[in-house]
Amino acid sequence: MARRRPRRREQKKEPAKKEKEILVNVGPVEKRIVILENGALADFLMERESLEHCAGSIYKARVSAVLPGMEAAFVDIGMAKNGFLHVSDVVDKSAVLKDMLYDEDEPPSPPPPRKGPAPKIENILKKDQKIMVQVVKEAIGTKGPRVTTYISLPGRYLVLTPYDDNVGVSRRIESRDERKRIREILARIGLLKDGMGCIVRTVAEGRTEEELRSELRYLLNLWQKVKMRAEKQPAPVMVYEEYGIVLRMIRDILTEDIARLVVDSKEEYARILKFLKAFMPSLRQKVKLYSGQASLFQKYNLDQKIDEIFERKAALKSGGYLIIEQTEGVVVIDVNTGSFVGRRSLEETAFKTNMEAAEEIPRQLMLRDIGGIIIIDFIDMESKDHRDKVFHALQNGLRDDKARISVRGISQFGIVEMTRQRMRKSLEVSSHIECPYCGGKGMIKSVETIAIEVARKIEDLLARSAKKHKHISVNVHPNISAALVSDQAKILSDIQRKHRCKIEIREDSSLNIEDAIFDKF
Repeated sequence: MARRRPRRREQKKEPAKKEKEILVNVGPVEKRIVILENGALADFLMERESLEHCAGSIYKARVSAVLPGMEAAFVDIGMAKNGFLHVSDVVDKSAVLKDMLYDEDEPPSPPPPRKGPAPKIENILKKDQKIMVQVVKEAIGTKGPRVTTYISLPGRYLVLTPYDDNVGVSRRIESRDERKRIREILARIGLLKDGMGCIVRTVAEGRTEEELRSELRYLLNLWQKVKMRAEKQPAPVMVYEEYGIVLRMIRDILTEDIARLVVDSKEEYARILKFLKAFMPSLRQKVKLYSGQASLFQKYNLDQKIDEIFERKAALKSGGYLIIEQTEGVVVIDVNTGSFVGRRSLEETAFKTNMEAAEEIPRQLMLRDIGGIIIIDFIDMESKDHRDKVFHALQNGLRDDKARISVRGISQFGIVEMTRQRMRKSLEVSSHIECPYCGGKGMIKSVETIAIEVARKIEDLLARSAKKHKHISVNVHPNISAALVSDQAKILSDIQRKHRCKIEIREDSSLNIEDAIFDKF
């Protein structure tokens, strides 16, 4: 009898390690940063001198208005728009009075600690009161910046929270032993005063006690300097300015798993090395200065890829595509099969397209820096197993995103609702304006519609005029002129006969296609 061969144990394939590169392009008025994973565009950051960037900065502010009906206050931080401060973003009044700033020589006595229902904003803040606030969201559209009194000072490994005594550890540090080790180190260091706390960042994993002690001491000294600046200067004034985009990226993103960082500016190169020498000397060898003839982004063929970020349509591998529509309140992502028709069945076609979309959507969210409420409309799938796999793929893709994300499960109709943290304006808002032709609708009137409307305006103008005009001329876009003298010629001839006047159509290519200028004689 033949003996059965023992089955070989299947070894789990480890996911291929991604090679990451960071490219920094410094221009006269803007700085651009690209993060590549295995040569593919994974993230894009941009900062322009002409745009205000205040997220993370701390201000000594003056309360300009208290609004009980909104449970909020507006605070003057010295910018064009006042900051919006909700009651939920105000620390207990006892903490506010203990360490924040007032005009009076002696602050009023603090009330007992907060108990029971949430306090009223009018019982916490008064008009013209001076407080310390930090911007947590940039001004977007008509809304001013969102601010909080829960101050935080971010470092490389730790985030100091002067008004919150909790000590938290990043969830991305999964090892219980490591989390316990870090907590024991912080307790042993003993530098945090009563009422102060900190958050341990993911990159703190494996760091020594001396590294954590050194950073905590630096952050505490920085906080003392911030308070001293606030005490000496009248409100409103900035007392701490968050790093610019390059140093902020290095502090938050540059780690040992980054293969190299290439920068094309000698000044920025020197600034980066100086920063790394003080905080992360082991990473200095990863920084390279680019001095080629072609621009850095041209060498990597990135300009076209960056332009694609702003397109409404994003292609998928098999021929499907995403349609990404952004409004002020919500972002809708629609998944379409496009030219992909599949081979087996409609269900399999929908499943494969949705799986590709689930992998691509997290990348698009990070690339475009989309935040707020997001609705994803996947193609309908009958199989619950298929829906679960698509949702699982989406969740896996979102794990690399550093923004706070909340996702609801996929519905029977393929709808996923999620929110993504938004601190700054999206790339589209920062670099684009509303279309002057369509007024932000995304569509404009057809030539025929505009031509008919111009003819109606001519007749209305003649009908309302007390004086009989023998001649009227109209300056319009050439496309409208062609329509009026051909397709809509009958309308014009009827108007001329009815009002016994001559209508002259003149072409003006400088005009908006929907504009018309009238001259009467």
